[in-house]
Amino acid sequence: MSIYVRVEITPHDGKQAEFEEIAKALVAGTADEPGTLSYRVFSDAPGSYTFIEEYVDAAASAAHGKNSRELLGQLPGIADITRIDVYGGPGDDVAKIASVFPRATPHAQVF
Repeated sequence: MSIYVRVEITPHDGKQAEFEEIAKALVAGTADEPGTLSYRVFSDAPGSYTFIEEYVDAAASAAHGKNSRELLGQLPGIADITRIDVYGGPGDDVAKIASVFPRATPHAQVF
């Protein structure tokens, strides 16, 4: 089973360009992460972004966090994370993965 992470982010006023540079760097950095299956950024309105991430397992998700620590550490100063959802299958322990993120909601596959 894969682990999916969905993150909604809104850049602070005047910080959209800076946010986009960090987002681009995060996407580029995943090219060398063997456990990252997909890492994409979407937008449904100007100034609103959604990251959809897919990892082979919890360890790959944690490795991404470690590899991207410097870039991810810049986000709180330029953007608000408004929602985080973590999805996984049986045995993925999505509650444990979600507990790493503030206000994250775990979603366990039921069938």
